[in-house]
Amino acid sequence: MSFGREFTAALGALDVENVFVYVGDAVRWDAVPDRLADRGALVRSISASTHSPSSFASLATGRYPATHGVATFTNQVSADAFRLFDIPGYDTRFRNSIFAYAEREHGETTDPIHTVLDVDPPAADDPLAGLEPPFVSMERGPGGHAPYGDFTGTASAYFRRRGSSATATIRDDYRRSVELDVDLFFERLERLERAGRAEDTLVIYTSDHGELLGEGGELGHSSPMRPELVYVPTLFCHPELPTTTIDDAAFHHADLLPTVLDVLGVDVATRTAGRAPFDGRSAAAEMPTGPRPCTYENQVLPASIPFLSGSLNYQGAWDADGGYVFARSALPERLLVLAGKATASAKRRYVRRHLPRALRSYARASETEYGSPAFTPDEAEQLLERVTADAVERETVSLSDDAQQRLRDLGYT
Repeated sequence: MSFGREFTAALGALDVENVFVYVGDAVRWDAVPDRLADRGALVRSISASTHSPSSFASLATGRYPATHGVATFTNQVSADAFRLFDIPGYDTRFRNSIFAYAEREHGETTDPIHTVLDVDPPAADDPLAGLEPPFVSMERGPGGHAPYGDFTGTASAYFRRRGSSATATIRDDYRRSVELDVDLFFERLERLERAGRAEDTLVIYTSDHGELLGEGGELGHSSPMRPELVYVPTLFCHPELPTTTIDDAAFHHADLLPTVLDVLGVDVATRTAGRAPFDGRSAAAEMPTGPRPCTYENQVLPASIPFLSGSLNYQGAWDADGGYVFARSALPERLLVLAGKATASAKRRYVRRHLPRALRSYARASETEYGSPAFTPDEAEQLLERVTADAVERETVSLSDDAQQRLRDLGYT
């Protein structure tokens, strides 16, 4: 942990007034290009969820999904949650740029991720333009999210078109997407440098979850939980931070907001302001270790199917060495979801070609071990019980037809 201690000390000593957080969607840990890793301290991190809305909510609130109340796009962060956008005295912004390299004509409706975070779209169609220091800005970039590569249509169209392609070809397309995303991130860095903001701005690159590229017979991330979905990169970029890679810690999405507040020197009393405390821990004080929770809950099929919910629900506990995954959906539910994917989804051609592997993935025992976690299944269950004991009531919001079309274009429905 010597690299971790060096990084923590340097992070805690930073004197900055601004923070820019870039979240490349669906970038898995093992897909990070060297040119990105060479720009700062790269930390292998544990996602709060393998589903975008709950992961973004954790990044913005410092809470686990159970305590911020977001499971899917029809939920909104709990009203008592302190968010990245609530820091007093700071110019804050959230910009959604996920369609930067793909079809993006969806009318004037608010993107669903804005509704999840309960934040209005910025007047400026840009994550940085017009911001006055001190500022905190978060941008959702395209990352490695489908459609992959240079394909200019929707994710659903990509999967229909490429369903018969070799997995190696699809992986090459995915890597091309990540490279394009890094190009966009570097453009943001260059703008900060040209504006003379490199010294007074901490820049963070991370991702909301990983992506399956044939593992378990599937593509995307609406699937059973696996390491390729859980582990994501977090890059801390500043001239005074070391260039290093840390892969033996347990930095978590919920740690981002406490870390940002520590770096900015925001007083602890200001953080809570009568609201519930954070679940995360500041990496500027000590690099987190030990098991951390990850969840996946999503309505994959219509809820009108008799006797079945049509949803997938997984919980997991992970550290730097591996984790345990617990299937909370019953086996018939899981097999029904797989049947729906194999017959009606845009990915059906790929799933059918790899059906034996997909079937093994969905039919796994309710408890699955990955890697060599330094804790027991009982300890994992105890952690998950503690996390869910403080669960808040979820607030449900309605999505417009245009908002639902955005999700379909991204392959969510």
